[in-house]
Amino acid sequence: MRMSRTITLVIATLLALAATSVVAQETSTANKQTTVKGCLSGPNTEGAYVLKTAKGHAFEVGGNDQLKSHVGYEVKLTGTWVKSGSEIGENESAEKNEKSESGEHHGVAERHFKVSDIQHISDTCSQTGTATGTQK
Repeated sequence: MRMSRTITLVIATLLALAATSVVAQETSTANKQTTVKGCLSGPNTEGAYVLKTAKGHAFEVGGNDQLKSHVGYEVKLTGTWVKSGSEIGENESAEKNEKSESGEHHGVAERHFKVSDIQHISDTCSQTGTATGTQK
């Protein structure tokens, strides 16, 4: 009887440790700093800036007041991917209104990047990453 309790306790402890490990791993992946490079435009109607890469991918960026002084330039941004536009300062009520009016986001993927550091690369953007002012 005592051995059975010990085994049950050990199994319960191992399961709890495994669950904690998975949560910690997901948290560290979500908070992993990464770098993206492209042409910065915006802010768009939601108040977010848009980064367009040389490969033509575009996504919303925000969370750094210095972005406004880099619009129209090629930049290298360091930060983290976040789940919600509100985490980058996006006006989500404007986003909901725009979605219902237009039904699409004009080529801008619903990915959000929270900027912690900005590096200026060039005063001009390459052809494929050209800034067009406000996008969306």
